[in-house]
Amino acid sequence: MARTGIRFMGVSAWWLVVVVAMAGGIGGCATARTGDGREKIVWQSRDQYVKIEKQDRPAGAAVSANLHPADVPAERLRGMLGSIEVRPRGEEKGVRLFNDEELAVLGDNIHAGLAQAGPDEDVTFAIIGHYPVLMGLVKERLVTTGRVFCRDGEVDIIFGDVHRPVRENEDRRLYPFLPGTRGAAAPREWLLAARTGGETFAVIRPDWVTFSLASPPTPAAAPAPASAGPEKTAAPAISPAKPAAPGGKSAAERLMILNELHDKRLITDEEYRAKRLEILNEL
Repeated sequence: MARTGIRFMGVSAWWLVVVVAMAGGIGGCATARTGDGREKIVWQSRDQYVKIEKQDRPAGAAVSANLHPADVPAERLRGMLGSIEVRPRGEEKGVRLFNDEELAVLGDNIHAGLAQAGPDEDVTFAIIGHYPVLMGLVKERLVTTGRVFCRDGEVDIIFGDVHRPVRENEDRRLYPFLPGTRGAAAPREWLLAARTGGETFAVIRPDWVTFSLASPPTPAAAPAPASAGPEKTAAPAISPAKPAAPGGKSAAERLMILNELHDKRLITDEEYRAKRLEILNEL
């Protein structure tokens, strides 16, 4: 009987180990967070990341709440980030701050981060791109880091490292990837500027830019090439001669207002499409 009792207790203990292991396995599948639950990994590839973390609060500085969660489309974020170029100080020629591969990763994952972040959280990132040097003979690994958050109808981006060379097997304890901060900016060897044909943005500091969440302006159309045949003028998409709608606003003005309301998420996608079709049908 004693031997049977020992066997029963052993089976019970074994099942307890299994249950504990299963609980630990399930917990291990959860997204990693810090002890206070203020950091969440959205995407990570070795040292690169996009994550949600608590707002940085420089000593003595008042930090207002962000307008989070925010739904900023991934394509729009790619357009914003793709509009920035970096120039070494004293030089007029710049290069793209992000290449296409970096934009693909950042657009999707910053979009996901902003959609999950709370009013007291920012989205931070570190991304490594390969850029040609020595007349394109070799490519160098360069890291760019930043902090992204929404406020007052704008997307703010504060940069930390910009195109900093990264060596293989670099000890991240000695050379950490740190995003930008709301605190005072350190002197920089580079300047940020708008790329030709990209979205315009405001420069708050050398390391801090803001983009309006309203619809970006439509790029000016290129002039049509000269032809030997008779000159023809294409009809505008919205005729300026069309009488204004009741209330004194033209169709073009109403479409612009509608786009702005949709971008600010004040109307649903269905309401936007229905109203836009209604305005276009009046032309």
